[in-house]
Amino acid sequence: MDSGQLNEEQALRYIASLWKMIENRRTTVNGRIIVGGRGRQDVEACDLFCRLCLKVCKKTRYVEPQFTLRFDHTTPDDILDMAYECIASGATYPTLYNDDVNVPAVQYAMRVPENVAEQYVPFGCGEYVIQGKSVGTPNTLLNMLKLLQIALNEGIDPMDGIYKAGPVACKPLSQLKTFEDLMKQYEAVQDYYFDLSIDAQKYSYKIMNQEVSFLFSSILMDDCIAREKALLDGGVEILGGTNETYGNINASDALYTIKKLVYDKKKYTLEELNQAALANFKGYEALQKELLNQDKYGNDKKECDELANRCYEYVAKGIRQRGIDAGLGYYLIVISNNQTNTDWGHQTDASLDGRNRGVYMNPANNPQGGAAKSGPTAVLNSLVHFDAKYHGGSVQNMKFTPRMMHEDKEKVKALFRTYFENGGCQLMVTVVDHGQLEDAQKHPEKYPDLIVRVAGYSAVFVNLSKDIQDELLSRTLYD
Repeated sequence: MDSGQLNEEQALRYIASLWKMIENRRTTVNGRIIVGGRGRQDVEACDLFCRLCLKVCKKTRYVEPQFTLRFDHTTPDDILDMAYECIASGATYPTLYNDDVNVPAVQYAMRVPENVAEQYVPFGCGEYVIQGKSVGTPNTLLNMLKLLQIALNEGIDPMDGIYKAGPVACKPLSQLKTFEDLMKQYEAVQDYYFDLSIDAQKYSYKIMNQEVSFLFSSILMDDCIAREKALLDGGVEILGGTNETYGNINASDALYTIKKLVYDKKKYTLEELNQAALANFKGYEALQKELLNQDKYGNDKKECDELANRCYEYVAKGIRQRGIDAGLGYYLIVISNNQTNTDWGHQTDASLDGRNRGVYMNPANNPQGGAAKSGPTAVLNSLVHFDAKYHGGSVQNMKFTPRMMHEDKEKVKALFRTYFENGGCQLMVTVVDHGQLEDAQKHPEKYPDLIVRVAGYSAVFVNLSKDIQDELLSRTLYD
């Protein structure tokens, strides 16, 4: 453009063509364009490309590319304004990643210098890798809510009646005299599964390397050619790993309910609450209503948020340390949902946050559907409790109406800005009208191009299965 070989219109046409090529390939989660942020060599040229991409993004309504904007306190205001306008238009893009938080977090989490951390990129459903330098596939996943249920039922999964606590001797509930006794038992079950996870992660790399060399990927990664070794055979510079966690907020809300009703107020015994859950609350409808009305994470309630953070840090630090001890470059939890929160919800028994058997679990580190009742500021205030330096990616989904995004534009901008200044690492926004998703579920033919954020990726709403649509519908719509 500087030399006059292209004008802006032609440049936009080239970039729009790139957008269309990625969309036509449609992998849903793997076609990505990432712009902005720290660590770019020619910031002026990169910002020009960024502005052009934002213009193309606003005009298109594609599922891919999964378009991401990394930004920090030095990002020009006009770029942030353009990003806001894209989101407000209903594009669902760009997803926003805060480098003032993420770069130092990646430095600590992955144990790399700043210049390397600056080359982090999100892939899959929001997990991080270092561009050209690391592999960190999520080959292990944990259902934190099911682990709590195993701890509450002497090692037995109430969904199928199978013992799943390994060598952990889970005491009967009558012997858990204090809340700390319960937490100690829950943490012992978690420790067992953390150990299984790191063993599985390393074993998966061994088997993959044994069966497939990944030579094409190896060519594209630093050090493989120089070392004359394939990706997983000692070639890649940093061999890491990630463990996706699900049901984490359901678990912390259930623990908070137990703490308040059993140990603080002594209104019920732990056996009485657990029996209600085992009955899927049939015959215990009044108790279930009481459970649902307890304070929940996502409402800026200090005690709820602190307990959620305690649970988060125990899992995040435990997984990370096992990765270090096992010799991986990093091994970190990813707080995602990529529909597994729905799929695994079908396989998870009723829980003491009031959730029924088989119902979807909370998405990522967001509240369970219907639990956030105090407005968007309260949700974002709860989200920032989780210190980003302990995880390898976390997704924050919110829904706003077009009215709010346009008529209350400055308020919403202030809301986002304060969230990021307070330590928010990431944000993804879906903009829809009241009733639009419900109508799309009933009349899909009317909404062939309605795109929503699922987790670390967007999708056409009517192409999703009904149970995933239902989980999306349960998320609070702010107006």
